[in-house]
Amino acid sequence: MHLYLGVHRGRWLEQLTVPMCVSLRTMEKYRDDWDNHPKAFVSWILDSGAYTEISKYGEWRYDPDLFGSVVTRVLDNVATPPAFCAPQDYPCETGSLSASGLTVAEHQEFTIESECYLRSEFRHVPWIPVLQGWKLSEYVDHVARYLAAGIDLTSEPLVGLGSVCRRTATHTVDEIITTLHGMGIRLHGFGVHRSVLARCGHLLYSADSMGWSRSARWRSRAMPGCDHEGNCTNCAEFASRWYHTTLDVAERSHVSRHRDRRRQPIPRRAV
Repeated sequence: MHLYLGVHRGRWLEQLTVPMCVSLRTMEKYRDDWDNHPKAFVSWILDSGAYTEISKYGEWRYDPDLFGSVVTRVLDNVATPPAFCAPQDYPCETGSLSASGLTVAEHQEFTIESECYLRSEFRHVPWIPVLQGWKLSEYVDHVARYLAAGIDLTSEPLVGLGSVCRRTATHTVDEIITTLHGMGIRLHGFGVHRSVLARCGHLLYSADSMGWSRSARWRSRAMPGCDHEGNCTNCAEFASRWYHTTLDVAERSHVSRHRDRRRQPIPRRAV
């Protein structure tokens, strides 16, 4: 599984040596100074920042053309193209739905419309379709909605799985991932918790997580070896160490699953 470290500093693309996930909200801060735009020297992905946008404003403040233009400008200046870019999706967490005043079905439709439009108008950008929902049945319905719109998610190189990063009922997330994987969909988990990676990492093609930031906030002081003041909320070294620990957790999930398969008895052929 490919794991991307979620970061909130564009300059870390030039400083860290691990794959990273950066939000467009972070990268657009350089719109007034494109010559000073961060360069990426590692594998990375561009998140749309949808959760913050929708939960804070109830809608996208940018029309699709402006959104696509800003993404294009970022890609032109960052040197290394991202593995993929997220569209203007509409998350389905409670806070997002409350802010927009819309239903899950409407959020799903807007997400599909964004993907279709951006693919058509900004074909040079590696857009990724994103599944949204809350209940398992809603995610399955969204798969059917994509198919009706002409996008077969089982044929896509990668499909984003949204609205899972703030789940407390992790067994529900496990069920969603297991079901969608069983349908033949190659998933990227947006903001997946480390505990989910420990159980379902072998079912994901890739994932990103910014869980290190919460872990850093829980600390009352900097970790040993850091010379900065306060905790490690903005510490690249802390984030990098957390990444390697989490990647190890995900890899153990894959190894454990592979070992369990090897232990299963080989079914005998009927005589």
